[in-house]
Amino acid sequence: MAEIAKADALVRQGCYTCLKEARAIYDKHAAAKVPIPGAREGQFDAALLIALREKELGIPADESFTQARRLVLPPRQIVLDAAELIIGDTTGLDPEQRALVTGRNRPPLEPDNPKRRALEAFPQTDLAAKYVALSIDCEQQKLIESVDMKALTTAYAGSPLMQFRLSTCGRPAAPNTGTLRQSNPRWTDTFYWEARNEMVASLGQAIDLSKVIGLYAQGREAFPSSLMLTMAWASANLAAEEFESALSGFEDVLTVYPTHRDAMNGKMQAQSYLLRHQDAIASATRLLELGTWNIPDANYWRAWNRYQIKEYESAWVDVENAIKGLSNARVYMLAGLIAYARKDLPIAVARFDTAFKVDPSACDAVWMSGLVSIDQDELAVAGPKFTRGMTCFVSAASGLRQERARLDMMIQKRGTPPNARDQRNLDRLWRDAETAELKSAQSAFNGAQCYARTGGKGLALNLIDVAIAHPEMREKATALKALIEKLPD
Repeated sequence: MAEIAKADALVRQGCYTCLKEARAIYDKHAAAKVPIPGAREGQFDAALLIALREKELGIPADESFTQARRLVLPPRQIVLDAAELIIGDTTGLDPEQRALVTGRNRPPLEPDNPKRRALEAFPQTDLAAKYVALSIDCEQQKLIESVDMKALTTAYAGSPLMQFRLSTCGRPAAPNTGTLRQSNPRWTDTFYWEARNEMVASLGQAIDLSKVIGLYAQGREAFPSSLMLTMAWASANLAAEEFESALSGFEDVLTVYPTHRDAMNGKMQAQSYLLRHQDAIASATRLLELGTWNIPDANYWRAWNRYQIKEYESAWVDVENAIKGLSNARVYMLAGLIAYARKDLPIAVARFDTAFKVDPSACDAVWMSGLVSIDQDELAVAGPKFTRGMTCFVSAASGLRQERARLDMMIQKRGTPPNARDQRNLDRLWRDAETAELKSAQSAFNGAQCYARTGGKGLALNLIDVAIAHPEMREKATALKALIEKLPD
């Protein structure tokens, strides 16, 4: 009986390795010639909870569910039937898989769903039944709105199993996931949610990607078969510009599931940033062959890579196809660059102008539009574009410096010297801010030239003073100012 009590305690503890250990104890005593009371029931509950945790962690759970079905006793069939309603994690799945498990054949549950309602009859001490009920509620907006999280948190304060599900429910007043691992290092199940919570908590601030990647990496080490954790780790590395690491993660997913569109999309982007143009083109082409999902992204990145290797005609076809599914400044900017390379100046101007219209912070778009207008000898049109570009680059430089200050503050708060990634980001932000300030001065210089040549002496003098204020432009701009001053009023 002492071992059964230990197994029961492990179930209440609820971590994945705890449930596995409990299951082994129940298995041993359920197989005895005279099974100990509670062993068979515990055996099923542990098997079912293991299957549910695997669903939550993005681990293949079919085998565990098969075992739970084999072990179910008639009174527990209600719990098993309700558990079949649970979807589990979908973030690591390919869009095709997501469509199968969350598509039209899985409509949202109504509050009076009979399988969910049947669980209300089980006592609060029946952790498996209540865990299933809470899991169903957490996945359904209509159901979770009526759940009293504060009351449940209090009621299950002594059950880390239930505290875990409450903490991952994504609702106010839920417990903190990280406290479980602080109290018991076996709770490696929490790494994914700790990383995700770190990102949510950083909204509007600098995200500590080093910490996020570290948490995902520890989760991935604990659960190497979790596509959810591998995709999250690879995606975080992509965001942190750790492109080699990101590429390895996406390739790990593709080794298991060769047609995983999201992983292939990430692989394509990592290859692009690593300037492996032919590899990226091959990945984009494969995505297009698979069809259905990520088509606009595949067209965009194939166009971008073909542009880099000067395959302008095929790049133009790809970017025009990308525009059919994307309407962001990035795709219009690329279309403008490709049109300019093809010497189709009117189209280039139109695409640059659209990019700036879609996103007024796309400073390079209005800058390029001004340059092309000069090429077209439309100086009266170019002057106002450079004025807008000047203002845009000033704002961009200010934003970059603020972002650098936030990152620096985050590093100081951490209390450790900046790591290599931090230093690289600090250097990049400083460099980008310096470039934006220089481009603002260059925009002012170009605008002053345009206005001077089209009779706008006053505007030209105002702009040239902005250019003179930048050290790198001072000598050149001072000389231009002397010429402008000689023009008739």
